Amino acid sequence: TTAERSATGLYRTTPLRALLAHPPYFHDGSAETLEDVVSHYNTELDLGLSAAQQADLVQYLSSL
Repeated sequence: TTAERSATGLYRTTPLRALLAHPPYFHDGSAETLEDVVSHYNTELDLGLSAAQQADLVQYLSSL
């Protein structure tokens, strides 16, 4: 499949710089917030992050 939001038709990875200013996230825009992204990866990759650790990671990503 192709990415409809890309001029080249290829998926584009969002840079981490100013990440907070570029929602929605994922190639299909399915994650509305950084909290959604962190929660998704915590679950899918079985990272075992606590709620506090997830909040810290969101805070860090928001600061970039």
